[in-house]
Parts: sequence; structure tokens; C-alpha cells
Amino acid sequence: MTKTLSKSDALYAQMRDDILSLNLAPDGPLRLPAMAERYGVGVTPIRECLNRLSTEKLVAIAHNKGFRVAGISFSELLDLEQSRSAIEGTLFQRSVERGDDAWEARVIGAFHQLSKTPAMSVTGTQSDIDLWNRRHTAFHAALISAADASWLQHFQRQLADQLGRYQLFIQTGLRDLFESHPDKAPAVADVYSKAMATGPHEDLYEVVLSRDAVRARSVFEQHVNLSICAFQELGTSIPGGTIVATTLQTQIQKAHP
Repeated sequence: MTKTLSKSDALYAQMRDDILSLNLAPDGPLRLPAMAERYGVGVTPIRECLNRLSTEKLVAIAHNKGFRVAGISFSELLDLEQSRSAIEGTLFQRSVERGDDAWEARVIGAFHQLSKTPAMSVTGTQSDIDLWNRRHTAFHAALISAADASWLQHFQRQLADQLGRYQLFIQTGLRDLFESHPDKAPAVADVYSKAMATGPHEDLYEVVLSRDAVRARSVFEQHVNLSICAFQELGTSIPGGTIVATTLQTQIQKAHP
């Protein structure tokens, strides 16, 4: 039987999805009257919902300035990826140690689906990108599904949602380059595609098949580091003046003056 959400929970779920899907732009103002009109509710439930979302760091509250969608920055992206390495890496190691045949079958099925999916490319159709994102998420979920660690799983889901917003932001920004900088866009897009290719995921898959718990943590760290390196390279190769370049390059320049 499907559980019916309360009005407040339904509003929270809708607003949360709008933030994660970029329908509410990063760092955009969330003025109470405008939000109340947008969602067809009163100001009070909007304020309660925004306060709730602020505890997940999806909404920021500034003194005397009200609410804003949480911004996006390279420094936070690094923090999220490093946190992911620690938490999801631990879950992966525990799954390799404890996983049974049913867990292995889930991983095999998810990897098969991912390997049959058209390679991630921002030059593809939006439906192809959405399919890859779903199957990529499903593969990583299968990898850690035998960990039996509810709090770590909870934190991992929060990190995954935050990183999903970043991935969507970068994918959208790279797609926009093909209109604003068609001469430079293919090389930049290739940097992202290589990091998201099936190959790097094969290393995780092989750890599962071999049940090599000793290597599990280090292989997962290498997987995350590949993404970090790709983001760093993007920050130095994306043409200036674009939104995604402003986000990534500013922080890289601060970290490496």
C-alpha cells in the first residue's frame, strides 16, 4: 500500500527535488512571497520547509538577507568527494566482506546495465544522459547494498544527492559550451567523458567478483580521485566567462595562486 505524504512532506519533497534538479538555481534567492505563489501555499509552510532544507545544506540562510539556494563551489565539490571516499569507500569494503550471492548478483546485473548504456557524453541526447545517470547511480547503490550500516548509508545518500546536483550542474554547463564555444567544447567534454567511462568502474566490479576486501578501499579511493582530477582539469580548460568556469576556476585559482 502506497503511503500518502502529508502536505508539508509533499511540499518539502517537491522543493528538494527542484533544488537537486536545478529548477531552483544555485545561489538563487528564495523570497517567501514568490515561493508561496510558486507552490500555491502560504508563507508559513514555505518558511518551515526552507528551514528544514537548510539542515541538509540545500538552502542557505543569511542574516537579514533571507533564504537562498545553496551555492556551488569547487572547494565544496572537493569536500563532498573526499567525504564520499571516506563514507562510501567504507560501505564498499564492508559489502565486499559481508556480501552474499544475492548481493553479487545485484552488482553483476547493475554493471551489465551500465556497460550496455551509451558512454556518458554531454554531446548525447538528454535521454541518453539521464539513462546513464540512473544506471550509474544504480551500480554504485548495488556496490554498497550489503554493508548493513544504516547511519553510514544515510550519510551516503545525502552525499549522493549533493554530488548529483554538482554533476547535473557540470553536465548542463558543458552542454552549453557547444553553443557558446563550439571550437573548444569537444576537448573539454572529452575530459569529463573519460572520467565517467565504463573502464574505471570495471576496477570496482573486479573487486566484487574477486571478493578482495583488502583492495576494496584503495580501489574506491582511486575511483574518487579520478573524478577529482577530472574536475581540476575542467577548471583549467573550460573557457572563461561561462557559469561553470566561474564556479570551478575561481576556487582553483584561490587554492593554487
